[in-house]
Amino acid sequence: MRRFLRNESGQASVELVGMLWWLLLTAYVVWQLMLAAWAVDQAANAARTASRVEARGGDAAKAARNALPGGLRDGMEVKISGETAKLSVRIPIVVPGLGDDRLRVTRSATLPS
Repeated sequence: MRRFLRNESGQASVELVGMLWWLLLTAYVVWQLMLAAWAVDQAANAARTASRVEARGGDAAKAARNALPGGLRDGMEVKISGETAKLSVRIPIVVPGLGDDRLRVTRSATLPS
């Protein structure tokens, strides 16, 4: 029995399984942060596009919707005030069902005169 208890074969496998959960959690957090940064970038781009189209007398809300990728179009809100476009989108969540409408990013853009 003592020989069996002193045997360390399989120790690396057990440590790997123990660390695998931490690695997966870290990957999830990094992926979620990247999605949030992507949403911010895309919202800023769509706000600039809407501002440019509004300055030229076009449909700014339609331009903003077309400037966004399909995954960010649901729940998009556009407010136009003069040549300033304020755009709000939901931040996508990796785990379905955990998203909340309060997790939003808002960006605005004004075409310089």
